[in-house]
Amino acid sequence: MARFHPLLDGINGIGEGSRSVPDRHQLFEKIYERIRINWISNRTGERWPSQSNWVLRTAPEFTQHPTLYREKQLQKNIAILLKDEGWGNDVPTASGLVNDRGRQMNIDLARRISGGFEFIELKLESNTPYEAALQILRYGAIYMLYRLEPELASRFKGNQMMNAKSIVLEVLAPERYYSPADVDLQALEAQLDRQVAKFAEEHVSGLSISFRFMAFQADFVFRPGMNPDLICEAVRNRRSPFYHPEETAIKINP
Repeated sequence: MARFHPLLDGINGIGEGSRSVPDRHQLFEKIYERIRINWISNRTGERWPSQSNWVLRTAPEFTQHPTLYREKQLQKNIAILLKDEGWGNDVPTASGLVNDRGRQMNIDLARRISGGFEFIELKLESNTPYEAALQILRYGAIYMLYRLEPELASRFKGNQMMNAKSIVLEVLAPERYYSPADVDLQALEAQLDRQVAKFAEEHVSGLSISFRFMAFQADFVFRPGMNPDLICEAVRNRRSPFYHPEETAIKINP
């Protein structure tokens, strides 16, 4: 089995090449184009992606453990507890999209909002904020592949996510996850937000895409088996990690 999904060949290099570049010019566009090339290179005959891709769902099964798989446990808890508020988890994006070397590429969390969806990369301790941003950008690029490639767009024309007017790409993590950081995260957030917005505006009429970092409230610490009400409260009250008490709290999409 391939170590990386074939769609991601060369993506890490693009990300690392932009890590220390001040403006990260066209980072999202470069990621999209590389994924598009990888898709074309790794297609097999009449193999087509599963219709289960890009469908909001709740995948509830998990094994509770006091120290292991904490991100996965929190992800499952959020989707289960907030299902009635439009949340889902483990959303498939690339099943059947390329040859049989492909592995699962599922979005951690998704949420239905007015006019569209939020796609969320959930973190507790793994990776860095920059790497987490690149991970959710990959899903944004794969999403745009489905919207822009005529064969994919035709096969998924009835899919609700593919008909969204608004997509939010989000990294969600504890507040402490963002500090210290090896890059200027506020600048990075602004750069990526501009890039994805511009790309959507130029390529799909009526579609808006945004990017943001978000944080759980400062006192939230996930513990397997904890009071579920505290998890719900932490998710509902998430806010910008750059929030300051004297400023107005960020408004979450309804």
